[in-house]
Amino acid sequence: MQIINPYPNSFTGCFLNFRIGSTILGLVSLSILSHGRETPRDDKKPNIVFILADDLGYTDLSCYGAIGLKTPNLDKMAEDGIRFTDFYAPAGVSTPTRAGLLTGCYPKRVGLHVAVLPPDTRSGLNPDEITIAEILKAEGYTTCCIGKWHLGLLPEVKPNAQGFDYYYGMPGPNHGRSDLFRNDTLLKKNSEVNYDQITLNYTREAVEFIRQSREKPFFLYIAHSAVHIPLFASEKFRRRDGPNGLYFDMIEELDWSCGEILKELDDSGLSKNSIVVFTSDNGPSGVAAPPLHGGKGSTWEAGFRVPLIVRWPNRIAGGRVCHEMATMMDFLPTLAGITGTRIPDDRKLDGHNILPLLTKRNAKSPYQYLCYYGRDGKLAAIRMGQWKLHLLEPSERWAGKQPVKEALLDTRPSVPLPWLYNLTSDIGETHNIADSNPEIVRQLTEMALSVDSELTNELRPSYIEDK
Repeated sequence: MQIINPYPNSFTGCFLNFRIGSTILGLVSLSILSHGRETPRDDKKPNIVFILADDLGYTDLSCYGAIGLKTPNLDKMAEDGIRFTDFYAPAGVSTPTRAGLLTGCYPKRVGLHVAVLPPDTRSGLNPDEITIAEILKAEGYTTCCIGKWHLGLLPEVKPNAQGFDYYYGMPGPNHGRSDLFRNDTLLKKNSEVNYDQITLNYTREAVEFIRQSREKPFFLYIAHSAVHIPLFASEKFRRRDGPNGLYFDMIEELDWSCGEILKELDDSGLSKNSIVVFTSDNGPSGVAAPPLHGGKGSTWEAGFRVPLIVRWPNRIAGGRVCHEMATMMDFLPTLAGITGTRIPDDRKLDGHNILPLLTKRNAKSPYQYLCYYGRDGKLAAIRMGQWKLHLLEPSERWAGKQPVKEALLDTRPSVPLPWLYNLTSDIGETHNIADSNPEIVRQLTEMALSVDSELTNELRPSYIEDK
């Protein structure tokens, strides 16, 4: 399908105008991140496309076992690349996850670990933090953010101030509660936006960016509104009735969007040296993800464990499935390693370079442990290997009004915390084995307290407007 840009020359004109104003910022970033060294043009640096779904569950794609819908483009992407079974978002809700992704840190380390930023927020991701966009821009990448930002509404914290040359999307919580912007220019108030066209428009913008950015390496971060409530889909994809009809339609339109982006890379001759990543910001809202328990906002597995598919024909062999633990925080150090980018040594990261997991069949996870912070900002659970310990009772799910695939009622007996589960044999967290494994409980409890103490002591503040 040929995509026609509904905004003729809008991307090109706006992008070029913005680049003039951002040149000084880019030079400053280069100085800070490269410590005065100039980075030569390297045409072998890969293009990077990072696609983030919103509230897509672990089993909502065909290649992850979805029933009743088809996702052929993402399935093909998995066939051509690698699919992860134990990949985690940094949080069970939107704002903390996006902070963790862009900074390579636990959301608590950057002060954005509690709930999500509201529609009237005067705070956001601290500009002192270093983002993926900033480190890549310092290496000569053209950077673009399309879609949902959710890391602050003020000019000081929006995408153009965080390393992105170009922005198109809704910086607030989600469609229906956020205005539409191109860079810092207001295009439409939220009441004027046709939300049925959002996925379509984001896709058009992404394709146009790729077409205009062939001459140098680029980083495209497209953060979809789909499949977050309220449910919506363009007319072409409204095919179903029934309790999950529109939800399935949204997923298939999201799959189509990914297919259009992949097709443009193919048509432009960029596919072989382009890294394409697809994942979700957290688990599903009001929708089950069996065999996982829980959903968005909870610290059960379905709140944090999400799909991850990565395609890079130059380096990643197709058809692989990785069962090692990894997280979204890993992409900053991984992309820095791939592109030869120096990470500032004045701050600690929590993510790891997982290039070995992507390219080597026998590579092992770099993680000794993984922490699960609840939407109240408290450390609620910790995983080490196959063991997962719940220290606080997890909420069942984020309050949502979309139809459910199946009942999400918790049938577990009411027993005192902590709760211990073996995720290898009990991925659904159904059999509490804390009583029979006291030493494991002790080790995990001590580790959790130590990690949380460190993050508390080293917490870097988020941005708060000085009124």
